[in-house]
Amino acid sequence: MAKVHFLTEDLLVEAPLGTSLPDIADASGADITFGCRSGSCGTCRVRVAMGLEHCSSMTAEERDFLSQLGVPSDQRLACQVSVQGDIAVEYLGIEP
Repeated sequence: MAKVHFLTEDLLVEAPLGTSLPDIADASGADITFGCRSGSCGTCRVRVAMGLEHCSSMTAEERDFLSQLGVPSDQRLACQVSVQGDIAVEYLGIEP
């Protein structure tokens, strides 16, 4: 099991390894807004405050999108993340 700490609302939940972050957020009621769920709108942008190494690898599309926004490397699109270990995330939304 992985522990996921949603920092925005100080919510700590457990989920099986490999579970998608959107599924975890939906099941726990975490305050992350998802738009397209395909990595093209940026609505679900989060900062991974702890455990970036426990997130699935970025796809080329996600990397290109975040690069266009010019955001730091600790930011991900939540809809593109599956959790491989303990992480802490802060919801940021679309604005860089």
